[in-house]
Amino acid sequence: MHILIVDDNERIVELVTWFLTERGFRVDRASGFVEARAHLERGAPDLMLSDIDLGAEDGRVELWALARAGVLPPTLVVSGYLSAEVLASLDGLPGLVGTLAKPFDFEVLEAKIRACLALEGAPPDPGPRPEAVEDDDGWIEVQPALEGE
Repeated sequence: MHILIVDDNERIVELVTWFLTERGFRVDRASGFVEARAHLERGAPDLMLSDIDLGAEDGRVELWALARAGVLPPTLVVSGYLSAEVLASLDGLPGLVGTLAKPFDFEVLEAKIRACLALEGAPPDPGPRPEAVEDDDGWIEVQPALEGE
């Protein structure tokens, strides 16, 4: 399954890309909607994960523009700004298949993606799940569990 992540937070994109790749998904990344449009012109992903606040770009505007252009793929909005106002602005958006608030656990993200795609067990489980470790600065680093630990 092919997923396009649209988010300007490089650290989040790196971690989510790593996790989803480990889970068997093919992942493309875009730091904004201009870059996302270029990806969409090459072919629609099975699912797009999109943040709302991308600095100069507002997902509430850009997602509707993609829908009007007929290129919005099934989209899961993943954002730390899912207020009632934001959710209302997305109401009726063609292609919107769900929302997920940041921060989230990777297992919750995977379950939400699978539900959005209506997957039943695919792609196959590649093995041990990653383990989250908090460093001295409060960042959470995801590290795969080693066999036999």
